[in-house]
Amino acid sequence: MRYLKWKLSHGTWGTHPVATIAAMGGRANTGWAVDDDGYRIAYLWEDVDITQLDSAWDVTEVTEAQALTFCQQFYAEAEVQDGGTISGPPPEDIE
Repeated sequence: MRYLKWKLSHGTWGTHPVATIAAMGGRANTGWAVDDDGYRIAYLWEDVDITQLDSAWDVTEVTEAQALTFCQQFYAEAEVQDGGTISGPPPEDIE
């Protein structure tokens, strides 16, 4: 698995490259953490040339440690799980 950091096409809203990556033969999933500028961590499951993606998304590859640090700024107990995804906060109780 590869870790990516990207932003939505218009900062905190807009499109993301998941469909484009799928059209290139890859599979990507967005993570739960997003910062005030619209950046988020995503997971790339196949080898895809990310340099071919639209620059509006500002896609960069990051290390597992960088992805974890990004997520921990929103949930301090985040950790890398089996399979490589990063855990998020537990769901809130609904009464």
